[in-house]
Amino acid sequence: MTAQHDLGQQEDRPPRADPGDPGAAPRPAADPAGPDQPTGFDAAADADTLGAELDDALRRAEEYFKLAQRTQADFINYRRRVEEERAQQARDATLGLIMKLLPVLDDFERAFANATPQERESSWAKGVELIERHLRSLLAAEGLERIDAQGAAFNPWEHEAISYLPTADAEEGRVLQVVRPGYRKGDRVVRPAQVVVAGRQT
Repeated sequence: MTAQHDLGQQEDRPPRADPGDPGAAPRPAADPAGPDQPTGFDAAADADTLGAELDDALRRAEEYFKLAQRTQADFINYRRRVEEERAQQARDATLGLIMKLLPVLDDFERAFANATPQERESSWAKGVELIERHLRSLLAAEGLERIDAQGAAFNPWEHEAISYLPTADAEEGRVLQVVRPGYRKGDRVVRPAQVVVAGRQT
């Protein structure tokens, strides 16, 4: 019975194809890529994408470079401006000190002008004169110069006319007398000279 049963199962199975049989149906070819691997590859599209990404990266790099250049230029200008402001503050502080010392020089000059020859020869007068010369040398080292106004043509930038005196001894508009000396520091007038100016004679 077992032999008959096995024989029946063999009769129900489909016949196997013989590889050497030319009439056998061909088997389907297996996909070498596998079921999970993509079958298509667009090289041109990928190259375009990479090119666009590279162009974008270069554009952003150029923008960052220009931003860095502007930042550096702004910092240099800021540092230069700060240095100029500090230098100006130092000049202003020096000028303020000079302005406070000018009245001291005026007092020295008035004292020497009113002193008698005997007083000028005394030891204390010589000591005061030494202090006055030392003070003038310190101010000269800071660039302070006395304005030479005597006999000069009146200049409103350097001279302050306190009176006009008609005279035939000088040309009109000439400085006849310096009442208080003036000083300059470089191109800047620290204090104008107070002067008496020759006027037109009537």
